[in-house]
Amino acid sequence: MAWKQATTDEIAEYYQDEFDEYFDQIPAFVRECQPKEVGVAFREAYPVKGDTVPGKQFVRRGAFGDDSSDFTQWTGDSGIKQFIKSPPANDPISGRHKLVSPELADAPSVPEAVYYGTDFHDRNWVLVVDIDAKDVALEYAKAAVDGDGEDAEESLKQRAGVIDAPPEGFPYRFEDLDQALEYGFEVKDYFESSLDTDATQVVYSGQGCHVYMYDPDPEYRYSEVPRRHIATILEEKKDIPIDTPVTTDESRVIRLPYSLHAGVSRVVTPIESPDFDYRSEAVPAVCDTPEATQ
Repeated sequence: MAWKQATTDEIAEYYQDEFDEYFDQIPAFVRECQPKEVGVAFREAYPVKGDTVPGKQFVRRGAFGDDSSDFTQWTGDSGIKQFIKSPPANDPISGRHKLVSPELADAPSVPEAVYYGTDFHDRNWVLVVDIDAKDVALEYAKAAVDGDGEDAEESLKQRAGVIDAPPEGFPYRFEDLDQALEYGFEVKDYFESSLDTDATQVVYSGQGCHVYMYDPDPEYRYSEVPRRHIATILEEKKDIPIDTPVTTDESRVIRLPYSLHAGVSRVVTPIESPDFDYRSEAVPAVCDTPEATQ
């Protein structure tokens, strides 16, 4: 099967032709609330108006309640959706940090990745656990080969056969990605059984998964200390490799569900089972060639 980086043309076509259909499927706890920020990343630094201001490869923009932003809703001429489709053409800020109009820039204006802030204006922030296949692969490599604490991650993975296994050249195997999804549902079960909430969601992120707890009850407005406690339980007691700062930091941005993970040409997709077939079910139509699903 093809496991490849999307071209800029494919990214542009996805957001112009396919994203509208997915838009209404964005989980309600994101779309029906008011995230404080949205963010986009570019494949290469994109120029801004200020002559002495370096180009930006990543920008965060206030989404609501900020005088520097004219975003008042997800849709409409000034909505978040339009910003996602063409950030430079719909950049809400003014001044020397505003993105240059796409007609004046010698750089692709499509977003390499799209994010939203996990804190909101009108509700509690969400708690997110990020499980990346590359971290699962590292745990596998450490167990598979003899090494010490000074061995570089790439060296361990190379010796364990990770780099040469499908998908060749990536820092994980498909088995590690499958395991990441299994871990995601273990985290979901932990949230529901130990934290007494059913406001949870697992999302296939492209190269791993995100697990959300989004209960609006003030009881679940976790500060940094309980977040660290949760991260410690997952890492040390359940042996699940997670990206700890994603869980402990209240002001993170995370990939927007149904945005495109351009690094592997897959749609970021909410899932109901670890058996989700990301090789075929998450392929956008623009990349759905016969080679893409073999």
